[in-house]
Amino acid sequence: MSLREALAKAFRKLYCTLDSIGCSMREAATSLIEQELMEEEHVFALITTSLFSGMPSPPTDIVLRLLPHMEREIALMTRKSEEFDDVFSQTLARFDI
Repeated sequence: MSLREALAKAFRKLYCTLDSIGCSMREAATSLIEQELMEEEHVFALITTSLFSGMPSPPTDIVLRLLPHMEREIALMTRKSEEFDDVFSQTLARFDI
């Protein structure tokens, strides 16, 4: 085996290792972005339906026009309120602390 072949083999192995590390980092970043999107959807639903909880809300006509499109968010809110747990611990669990 020549030096050139040995270097080529070592570089291929290094490339595969770095590629797998990059792939796992992309998956972790995507997972965090999806979690953030889900939390932003929850906040949007809470702001939009805050009329029912006594908080200031957008104008009623806008809320009524948005309600048919928010079926999934409302179902999520009711499920979350039924399984209400410590939100802070759920957030920290995403960071493996």
